[in-house]
Amino acid sequence: MRIAVDCRLIGQSGIGTFIENVVDAMIPTPSLEFLLIGNEQRLATYAQRPDCRIVSCTHGSFTPQELLRFPVSEVNRCDAFFTPNFNIPMGIRVPIFATIHDIVFFDTENFGSRLHRAALRWYILRALRISRRLFTVSRFSRQRIQQYFNTQRKLTVVGNGLSSELLAYKATHPAPTATDRKGIVYLGNIKPYKGLHTLWQAYQRLIADGTDEPLTVIGNFDFRTKDREILQTMEANSDRVTLVTGATNQQVYHLLSHARCLVSPSLYEGFGIPPLEAMSLGTPVILSDIAVYKEVYSQFPVTFFRAADADDLYLKLCQLPQAPIDVDSQIEATYTYRKTAQQILENILMAIRHPS
Repeated sequence: MRIAVDCRLIGQSGIGTFIENVVDAMIPTPSLEFLLIGNEQRLATYAQRPDCRIVSCTHGSFTPQELLRFPVSEVNRCDAFFTPNFNIPMGIRVPIFATIHDIVFFDTENFGSRLHRAALRWYILRALRISRRLFTVSRFSRQRIQQYFNTQRKLTVVGNGLSSELLAYKATHPAPTATDRKGIVYLGNIKPYKGLHTLWQAYQRLIADGTDEPLTVIGNFDFRTKDREILQTMEANSDRVTLVTGATNQQVYHLLSHARCLVSPSLYEGFGIPPLEAMSLGTPVILSDIAVYKEVYSQFPVTFFRAADADDLYLKLCQLPQAPIDVDSQIEATYTYRKTAQQILENILMAIRHPS
């Protein structure tokens, strides 16, 4: 049996990390072959495997070229097509298995233009209509998709995990001691719904208390929808705040592992991987009490604060213990890409063998 996989996002963060690690976990599966579609250089590690074949395709996601010039003739020689997103090219006749990670662009304000949102709505409705099975990463995302699109389509929750790159970093870098851990770290996009204003207000109270604890903000500052106001405010306080953009994963892991804590004040997430990464590196986390964080992280030793409440976040920052945490066995038992890949493959194989 051969499965075609859209791998064009490998090498990018977010969904790129998801598909790269899912593919790594899928491939050593007996009796299965894989057609990997994407950038040949980024897929070079699979080129010599007898169970893999690479097809070059670098058309951008959500473009006319993708819809009309995807190598569908190659895909249609396979038994199934799996995509880590919901942008499905036209002309695919084999069973399609798609992923909708979240619908943040509908659930939050100021996310793209009206035309952009209309296009995304068309893509999702099409994915809901033509996919044999659909996947998402949390019960929260499943519930929001079903409610917003008024659909009873079943979505299988497959979760997320830690990337192989982070696990390799941990294996080759000694864990910092408690005295080596200093400062507060924020990791995420700079968008209004990410709640960075709340963290900044709480941090200003720490400054008023005389703290010398630095704040490091790691994110992508290039989005058209970035929160320009908060960026400008933090840039004016460069003696206390370090803005980090364009960092490699290795640099991010170093900053996370040497922080006293990670704060994720987000108002909306589909899953939220940074807290998992920080805990894996021994760093305590403080999270807003949004529904998805309560779902994903309630069983972990995290600290919750009331979402958008800077005073409550300030109190939690003052009370947070200094000691590193150890949750490796708990993460391994709960969130791994090996489990994610297994669930996806089981659903694909079941749907192909039992079409009804």
